[in-house]
Amino acid sequence: MAARERGARGGWREAFLHRRTDEAPQRRTERTERRTAAEVLESNAKAMLEQDRQLLEQLAARPAERSREVRKKPPTPPKVSPYKFRLDTAPPSPSESDQVPEAPLLPVEEVSEEAVAGPEVRPQAPEAATDLAQPAEPEPAEPEQQGESEPVRPSGVTVVPKSGELFSADDIEHIMSSITGDEATCPSSGVAPPEMASRRTDSLRARRRAEPAEDFSLPDRSKLREQIRAIDSWLEDDVMHEQVNEGHRLRKDESSLQEVLAKSAKVSKQASDVTSEAEVFGKLESARSRHKAGEKLPQNELKELSQRVKPLLPTMNLEQLVRALKLFSATGYQDHALYLSILGEIPVQVRGISAEMLTKCLRLLWKLRLNEETYLELFSMEAMNMIRAQRTNRCKVRRHPKEQLEVKAAPKPALAPFSARMLVQIGNSLAQLGAKHPSRFMDVYQEQIAIAIPNFTQEECELVTPCLAASPLLPDALRRAFLERCAEVDAGAPLMAPEATAAPDIAQYQQDTEVYRRRAKSFKNIFVIEASVRKETWAFFSSLPTEVRSYLDRLHERGAAMTHAAPVGFAAEVAQVLDQLGVNTWTAMAGPLELHLLQAKNIHGEQVVYECNEADAYCALRQEERTPQLTMATKFRHKLLQRMGVQLVHINVWEWNHLSEAQRINYMVKLQSLQA
Repeated sequence: MAARERGARGGWREAFLHRRTDEAPQRRTERTERRTAAEVLESNAKAMLEQDRQLLEQLAARPAERSREVRKKPPTPPKVSPYKFRLDTAPPSPSESDQVPEAPLLPVEEVSEEAVAGPEVRPQAPEAATDLAQPAEPEPAEPEQQGESEPVRPSGVTVVPKSGELFSADDIEHIMSSITGDEATCPSSGVAPPEMASRRTDSLRARRRAEPAEDFSLPDRSKLREQIRAIDSWLEDDVMHEQVNEGHRLRKDESSLQEVLAKSAKVSKQASDVTSEAEVFGKLESARSRHKAGEKLPQNELKELSQRVKPLLPTMNLEQLVRALKLFSATGYQDHALYLSILGEIPVQVRGISAEMLTKCLRLLWKLRLNEETYLELFSMEAMNMIRAQRTNRCKVRRHPKEQLEVKAAPKPALAPFSARMLVQIGNSLAQLGAKHPSRFMDVYQEQIAIAIPNFTQEECELVTPCLAASPLLPDALRRAFLERCAEVDAGAPLMAPEATAAPDIAQYQQDTEVYRRRAKSFKNIFVIEASVRKETWAFFSSLPTEVRSYLDRLHERGAAMTHAAPVGFAAEVAQVLDQLGVNTWTAMAGPLELHLLQAKNIHGEQVVYECNEADAYCALRQEERTPQLTMATKFRHKLLQRMGVQLVHINVWEWNHLSEAQRINYMVKLQSLQA
């Protein structure tokens, strides 16, 4: 009961606090600047106060007595905008017969979603409000009669706040109580005395107890409050979004600055790398020139250059890698790890390698005596792919239909992309390093070398090593064609040094000198091939044509007339130790092959021949190996000498270098005792 009384008395207050402000939505066409949260709240407060004044004036001008009618339950509030409370009828009077005309109501406009959702809402000024209904003319109030429990409020009372420009809570309570009849007012001041207010309140409560309960409840304004809080939070979010956007912008600027700094650092690093690469290559060129002149280079200097080159290897292109490999090999520097580091960068760029570069890589592997199966197979298969690709492109040439109908002879096959000299150099490197030839590579290589052999020059014939001539890369058919071509061009003819005349042609003289120098390096290959064919494959030698056998006989006579030079290098050191022991030694020839050291026959009448295996006779020593392996060229030499009846006593340089002077003498004494 008490709750009902509180609801009956304080319902106007809840209705007033949860009222819907009469705002007209107005969209802004241009947004010049964003207002802060304080400015929006202040403008809303001023507009609400002004509308409150208008509402209070209209309520004060209404007649005091109104007929009580049954109030209907307001409709369900929509989903987007909250429910707007509206008074359909005037408050009922104590007497049902006394009916007072109803005053017009203030129009309530719908609030758009933009006005609710955006923090930029600007309420319409009170002066701009339109279609406001004018209050009805108040009727003259009747004089208050004695004994009546409910005096009538005069209609001409002016409602003003007690203090200041704003209405306080007490002002609003007194005004609403006077309008709804909860409190009696004085005609002069608008404020009811305490005893009159108490009598009026008691009578009103008694009347309301007798009346049936009304089917009326105040609308729930929680959604509106949530939207107001959301608007406030949106204002805060806008500030936060601005801060976040500013942070993003600062971070973006910082990241862009870091990118610029990284690019500049990269450019500077590349410039420094180019400078360091040029400096390292310059020092390597100088070291190669000094080594070629006969100077013994210090290992510390070469080691320092290798340490400076290793960090630059990932940034080098294929040409620079091959150049570094060539310069280090030209200086005689023995560092297996360095060469593997350089070779490790080549497979990444091997797809763009040229025929000349691939041939140079294989020749450098032979010069360094690196019998690495991985790289030998890599280069051989890449050479095969290059040959196949060139052959496929040549076969894909489209011809006109008329040309296809014509019967023409098959075109003569041509070499591509390797020349005849390149094919010989590739075969020499693979054969001397003992590479395992895949069958696919052998088929392609033999096809190309068969095309090249009929066009071999004298120099190209002499360039073929005995290992290649005896390898599976040259079967009997190709070996026969090769010997026939050697007989045609007279390979192995005596070397003739170019003569210097009084007025020589400088260009021609330089060309002849270069040819003489190249022939001098490979001149003896054809004589060793002849000795191998005669001693190892007599059946094959007998099956050759007569002119070819006559040519080989001439080569045999020239080879027997060759002389041996004085021992040098490792053989000279061994000869010096034997001389200290009183053993006389000399040099001789076994056909086209040179014997390093010979001494007098032993007690059994046998000739003692010392084979001094220098560093060039061994492959590069790997880290997991303790004893280096002999190259295929060295093994071929030893095998051929054995077929000629020469028994060799081997002295290895890798053992000799670890001995002192006294230990070397003891070592040779033991060898002499074993041969006695």
